[in-house]
Amino acid sequence: MEFAVVRMRCKGRPLPRRDVVNREAEIGDLRVEQLYDETLNRHLRIARLVDPLRPVHVERLPTLHDPVLVAMSPEAFTLAGFERVDGVEYAQSWLVRRPASAAPRRWR
Repeated sequence: MEFAVVRMRCKGRPLPRRDVVNREAEIGDLRVEQLYDETLNRHLRIARLVDPLRPVHVERLPTLHDPVLVAMSPEAFTLAGFERVDGVEYAQSWLVRRPASAAPRRWR
């Protein structure tokens, strides 16, 4: 399913709200699955944002490990977990919304 995702932290530190709001979102298919992590020696859930138009699904953002749903509204939701960048693990949060091109649906 296609979503627009904005990373809310840089190297584990929260970004100012104005920076999060003004940041350009990455658009792609949001995939959540469980796999075995060799580094941690355990199974864990991961969230990935992939480009569905590429022959091999290329990740648009670093993988979010152990994602947890921390907030949700009709407009967006937030996933929190950690990401690995160059072998270092950092806290990360994703603000996930519908892409701007998607028309809002009205439920009756």
